[in-house]
Amino acid sequence: VRKICECAVVEESMAAARTRTELGTRWSRCATEGGACSCASGAVRFGLGSRWVATQNARGATPCASPSFQGQDPLPGVTKECWCEQRDSDAPPPRERVAIVMLSRHPPDLRLWLEYHVGYMGVDHVFMQVEDTPRFNSTFEALPQSLQQRVTVWRADVVGSRSAETRPADDYDDLQRRQVRTMARAKAASSQMGVGWLIHIDDDELLHTPFHRPVGEVLGAMPPAFDQAYIPNAEAVYPSADIKNCFEETAEYNINAYKFASYANGKAAVRVSDAAAIPAGPHQWRDSQNNELPSIHLDRQAFGAPLIVVHFESCPFSRWEDKYWELGNVDAEKLSKIPFRFYRESIQRMQLCKAASPQRLQVPAMFEMCAEPSLKNFWASWKTEANPSITPRDLMPLKLPWQSIVGHAT
Repeated sequence: VRKICECAVVEESMAAARTRTELGTRWSRCATEGGACSCASGAVRFGLGSRWVATQNARGATPCASPSFQGQDPLPGVTKECWCEQRDSDAPPPRERVAIVMLSRHPPDLRLWLEYHVGYMGVDHVFMQVEDTPRFNSTFEALPQSLQQRVTVWRADVVGSRSAETRPADDYDDLQRRQVRTMARAKAASSQMGVGWLIHIDDDELLHTPFHRPVGEVLGAMPPAFDQAYIPNAEAVYPSADIKNCFEETAEYNINAYKFASYANGKAAVRVSDAAAIPAGPHQWRDSQNNELPSIHLDRQAFGAPLIVVHFESCPFSRWEDKYWELGNVDAEKLSKIPFRFYRESIQRMQLCKAASPQRLQVPAMFEMCAEPSLKNFWASWKTEANPSITPRDLMPLKLPWQSIVGHAT
């Protein structure tokens, strides 16, 4: 094959290095770390590559350094840059209506989760399939009316064959079938409500926009050719085993998928108007022939992902303990098929303690292994800053204005 050589024009290359476009928004590089950034819009991001933090309140000559960004450093030890958002008009950017769908069982902090997504992230509606949560009615009725009105609650017996007070089987395949049924039902309901995009996440996950944009604004910028947006996930890293309020006390998350304790294939937002789209498990949508929809990968954008799912898995310690004590009934064959080492080892630890007779628990080694301090150490070695495999380069800061978020939706 005969090949050719092409030469890039230097002026164009330099200009491209100074400007980028992210989902229709233009950005220009305004400073290198240690310099000063003058940005008329006040919207500045600080970082490098796909690791960024941001402020919407830069005024005058803003120092391009972590103190200007609430002390956050997205990439310690590396010289970073500041970029300024270029706005052609004062008109607000286009915004889509967005809904979330989820299965929920004993949600860790439903009110805070709703206040965050509805009040802070701008989610328009939430569809909840509630399973095995006997006290859910009292929890829900204690919510402000302004939040209750944004939630549709379905009971387990509505889309499944079990009663709402009976826990569905803890079988991975059965769980996915229930998720798929609920996702399909929520898509139909979203269409009736005029919702533009639907996202499936869980009650221990938060949608996070590093640039503090409402989720409807991010999805409103999707090119019309795409009907699915793949959203990468990250894992919350807790400060210690003594954490109680998982959302509020967490200050960083792990972005290194090779070190996740759980899934690493993200979640997806689907354009509700695509009539051919059906759920293909909890992580994506396809058509009836199992073909992929026209899709965009958000982690391939100019500054990395503008929208992330942060997974607060197995938090606090008591939630992990309850979950895996019950999962201790999993047989050896099913256990061997679980793809996550943390899950397998958690189940095995609980099976060992569950099977121990009172006599065996008198043995010091066995007693120590099943005592709470030892179990906490095991949990912390996976889920907290004590995890020896996680390095500073794996972490990104998570600084959310929880004081203003609480009560914001009311």
